[in-house]
Amino acid sequence: LDFDATTQQFAAFSLPMPKGWNEGTISFTPIWMHPSTATNFGVVWALQALARGNDDGLDVVAYGTEQTSADTGGTTNDVYKGPESAAISVAGVPVAEDIVFFRIKRNPADAADTLAVDARLIAIELFITVDASTED
Repeated sequence: LDFDATTQQFAAFSLPMPKGWNEGTISFTPIWMHPSTATNFGVVWALQALARGNDDGLDVVAYGTEQTSADTGGTTNDVYKGPESAAISVAGVPVAEDIVFFRIKRNPADAADTLAVDARLIAIELFITVDASTED
């Protein structure tokens, strides 16, 4: 997904969480690349999350507080993996086997986001803590 250098844009996705998830905080690392540009290679990614389960409403979506990962590119079309974010609190009241809705964005208003061209998000690596060793 391409994220603009000046306009705030979001992408959303959801994952049914594994039974072993401890319903606690999560973190992420962005995996991204960029097209050709001469200078200013900084990008700031932010992720938010919201847990919903059986019979929970989706008419009011209030994501939790975002956490960021700031990284610096440099070489056209190389793959970059940003640093791991701080702990993200999942909004709602997470319980086992909830679906977690995620919203990711590039934060062009952040002073560390200096990349003057689109940043291309390839993937994110999601880190969760489990408290069970099986999915039985």
